[in-house]
Amino acid sequence: MTVNQVATPTEHPVYREFARFVEEIIVPAAVQVDATEVPRSHLDALREVGYFSWPVPAEYGGAGIPAAVRNAADDLLFGADPSTALALTQHTGPIGQILGSDSGPARELLPDLAAGKRIGGAGFAQIRSWPRKSATIATKVPGGYRFQGTVRWLSGWGLVDTAWLGGVDEHDSTYVFGIADLTRPGIAATALQLAAVAGSRTVSLVLDDYFVPDEYITEVTDIESWNAVDGTVHPNERRRPAAEDAPQVPAPGPVGLSRAALADALTAHPGEPALLQLSTELEHAAATPLPEPHWRAQLDAIALRATTAALVAAGGQGLLRADIAQVRARAALFLQLRGLSPRVRSARLEQYAH
Repeated sequence: MTVNQVATPTEHPVYREFARFVEEIIVPAAVQVDATEVPRSHLDALREVGYFSWPVPAEYGGAGIPAAVRNAADDLLFGADPSTALALTQHTGPIGQILGSDSGPARELLPDLAAGKRIGGAGFAQIRSWPRKSATIATKVPGGYRFQGTVRWLSGWGLVDTAWLGGVDEHDSTYVFGIADLTRPGIAATALQLAAVAGSRTVSLVLDDYFVPDEYITEVTDIESWNAVDGTVHPNERRRPAAEDAPQVPAPGPVGLSRAALADALTAHPGEPALLQLSTELEHAAATPLPEPHWRAQLDAIALRATTAALVAAGGQGLLRADIAQVRARAALFLQLRGLSPRVRSARLEQYAH
């Protein structure tokens, strides 16, 4: 059997090896990571198991692991350690941008991204607030773009060095996306004190005349056109060509958190009817796609309920900082704010109104 000849993602040899790795390395440290930060040793260990090679095609030195398998593995990671998942699963962002572009120099980054010599991240969410609030401004200059302003969220700071960066070109009414080397001058970072996924090394960046050469600009797109699909197309897959027969899978996070929380709750209270019912509801929802962004809103809402149920199952113990139940419950709150485009916000609010 080859690695692609599997009936389900969780039967894939890469997933099964990753599951053993998560249980041995990630799970024991998860609570401590939430209280401190993702350690460099986690990055090194993920590199050793080939995690960063998965989204890169073999022709560029990657493993080319199917998206459904990567998604299942990322869900497992979210359930085990939400901070590490947030910090490092965005590695796929710049890779998707590069593969969707025709930039030869940008594609030359792919072997290092596959080897984990470069670690990918994302810093573009701030463009969603424009023109209501200030955003990162991208100005065309000879040879590229100058980026000026604030990137409100970037996770994995100190581990991530290659980011999918977004800005607004006010003159041309376009969004400008490029691949940024975070080790270059023109960037200042301020750590954010988060109430959830607190160990994710999330920072706010101030860009001061930060230059991205034309060869690393991956997309310049009309603002209205981009906004029209924002929330119906997951950002990490926006630019990456998808196989025609690729299965539709939800963005990783809520399913993994819910499964892990409910598994612990059912271990404490085997056969509890309400927990079994919630678990059945989760699996049905995960396997039954809805038009986006309603699918992610539904799954995010289930994650809130599942992680809260796990707190109830744990009792007062679950609120102790040493208990993973409270880590997951707070991470479920984070999911409510992820990718919060106007249509995603509306879908989530609608979900809670019923």
